[in-house]
Amino acid sequence: MDYSTRIDAIIDYVIRRPAIPRHWDPVSRPHVAVLMPDPLSGAEVRYYLSRCGERNSNGRSILEVADIDTLPEGTLLEVRFNATRSNLYQLELVGTIPCWRWLGRSQGLPDFNSDESIYWDHVLDTGTYTPRDMILA
Repeated sequence: MDYSTRIDAIIDYVIRRPAIPRHWDPVSRPHVAVLMPDPLSGAEVRYYLSRCGERNSNGRSILEVADIDTLPEGTLLEVRFNATRSNLYQLELVGTIPCWRWLGRSQGLPDFNSDESIYWDHVLDTGTYTPRDMILA
């Protein structure tokens, strides 16, 4: 199964705030990360904005996430819920309000035992979306 069968481009959809996982799960390993290209290789690098937090009263650990609305306009954000479900967003200002354009979603795994990251620039081809160009512009 190749990536192109599991990636959907989302066209012209802007939301105020993306859905973000609330709880940490050591099996699903959800995260929120900024995507940037490595300056030498150009490969995508993830800078994680989330971490496992304190346990709440029901015994579940909260997923602590940094304030994503203070990131610079044009930032690419990956929100991973589990190994089979991730979304990609780009920060846009609508007037003075930070909003997120939903660029794509991934559903599925390249392999059951895979812990590989999704490489959005290799799989989304909308004609206007190339993460490295957006980030480096």
